[in-house]
Amino acid sequence: MRYFHRIAILLLPVLMLALTGCGSSSGGNADPFNPGGTIGGTDTGTAPYTLTVIPAKTAALVNEEMIVTATLRDANSRPVADQTVNFSIAAGPATAVIASAKTDSNGVALAFIRAGATAVTTNVIVQGASTVSGKSVVGYGSFQVSPADVNLNSARLSLATSSSAVSPNQELLITATARDGSNNPVSNLPVSFRVAAGPATMLTTSSVTDSNGQATAIVKAGNPSAVANVIVEATTTVNTDQVVANVPFQVVPTANSTVSYRLTMTPSKQVVDNNEEFYVTVFLKDSGGTPVPGKTVNFSVATGEASVITAAATTGSSGECFARVRALNPASTSAVILQASATIDTTTVTALAPVQITTQPLSASIIKMALVSDKASVGVNSDVILTASVTDLQSPPKPVQNKDISFKVLAGPGNMVDFSGNVLAQGVATLATTDSLGNAVCRLRSGTVNSSSSIIVQATTTVNDTLVTAYTTIEVVRQNSYVINFLTSKAPTDPDGTLNTLSATLPADAAGLFTFKQLVPFQALDNNGVPLPNLDVSIEINNTGRNPDTQIQLIPPLPGSAVTYPGANPLIVTVKTDDHGMGIFTCNVSLEAPGPGGFNAESIIYQATATVDDVTLRSYGGFIASLTQEKATAP
Repeated sequence: MRYFHRIAILLLPVLMLALTGCGSSSGGNADPFNPGGTIGGTDTGTAPYTLTVIPAKTAALVNEEMIVTATLRDANSRPVADQTVNFSIAAGPATAVIASAKTDSNGVALAFIRAGATAVTTNVIVQGASTVSGKSVVGYGSFQVSPADVNLNSARLSLATSSSAVSPNQELLITATARDGSNNPVSNLPVSFRVAAGPATMLTTSSVTDSNGQATAIVKAGNPSAVANVIVEATTTVNTDQVVANVPFQVVPTANSTVSYRLTMTPSKQVVDNNEEFYVTVFLKDSGGTPVPGKTVNFSVATGEASVITAAATTGSSGECFARVRALNPASTSAVILQASATIDTTTVTALAPVQITTQPLSASIIKMALVSDKASVGVNSDVILTASVTDLQSPPKPVQNKDISFKVLAGPGNMVDFSGNVLAQGVATLATTDSLGNAVCRLRSGTVNSSSSIIVQATTTVNDTLVTAYTTIEVVRQNSYVINFLTSKAPTDPDGTLNTLSATLPADAAGLFTFKQLVPFQALDNNGVPLPNLDVSIEINNTGRNPDTQIQLIPPLPGSAVTYPGANPLIVTVKTDDHGMGIFTCNVSLEAPGPGGFNAESIIYQATATVDDVTLRSYGGFIASLTQEKATAP
């Protein structure tokens, strides 16, 4: 092994000399790591652009991470901004963690390189490549990788970001991972964070590694006018030795839009117990502070042990929405970073919120309360049944009986309804007592809104002199209009795709009328999609194909009487909807046999009308009836 080690050291100056020789030649010379390519541009002669690639260290250990700086300049040594530089490993054991980045106003793009495994000291060649005004420019930098020595390197700190590029004013998650010389995670290690360079601010300046050796922090990007590089530094101390790690990211302004957006997220509690439920509140606003309604916000756990109950919600008229989250049962006190994201046009905005989970339960942790609704979403002025369940978690778990539960609307368009049916003022609580199963039930009524919104409800009780709290959220969905829907399981078969076709083939000797019987169901819904019961709906023949031999009959449910065309004018029957807003009638169409080899067809259009709250509902349906008669056989 020593023999090969010495050979590697002897070969290193030779390889570096060869690279130096290639680099000193004029532009257009062959690229030694890209046969057929060029260094310094596609044209011969003086290169119009130069790309200088410099690793932060000349020597690294196995799995060590470092920043590589690439500087792009023109023929007059002026920096070239806003150009993409692609990074790769031309030779040696390493990986480009950040494969591409844009140059900032100083012509600088940063990459993140991780050294790989090696048994002997080895050279790594890092390549940077860019295309400027149709000219290709390539640069190289080198460093050495040596096997790790656990005696000299007892702990390693590495950094990672949730994204390598963000928009201005956005938040980014930074994860520091501490491992010992045997690559095992190091827990309970204090880590401090700071912005070493660039326009950004640390929102979290210190953290402690968990059982996975990870500590998290949040950094907020600034608002530069051009692409800007940011470097975050993490520092910890192990056995009096200071260990430092760096990670870069870029702030890239949105060039295709003059409107920017901001998403903020706030948890209801900063410290929660094992398995406790809580909620987060999100506000989405534009750069002028105006709420942005009707946008979907997705929720996830960026890091930590928690479960998102509400995966997505829609912002209401105030730009606000809510999500429920449940803390899990970590092995040690740990931090949870929750993430919310929304996309407006082509712009994605994110927000992060930290919460800490305690491992030693508080006195209230022995008692668990869950709050659920019978509907995840409702229309305006609709009722919801809420059930709070209180359980004593001491083994064996058992329900907590005869406890008063206070229900209150914390936010959103909703009011509690007491047991007498009185709608309480917004924010006023109502009380219910748990039964033998530990359940307490109450009623909530949604309010009137102009767009989709959210209601958040809080339930509280006191057990063993300790306050226990639970939350739930309900979506209020508003539609635009009342509607009568004709229901059918048949697909359209006519040429324009709107009517069903009923067809029959008659024998050659058939004569007289042939009748089609069409059973037609429909449903009436209000402007929230709620069925309208006991509604009188008028069914009328609106139009036909005007065949003179056609006979049409409308038949309502018993005990109603049928009406027939020709004869009755207008041709109307009345159908009352049932408890599900459903109604049904029969439309019989009789056609004359067309004669041997003939064809006869008729289109029937019927209209349904009703009046609700001075609003007229009108809808149309129909079908096509066609007869084909076989040809007479030759004698």
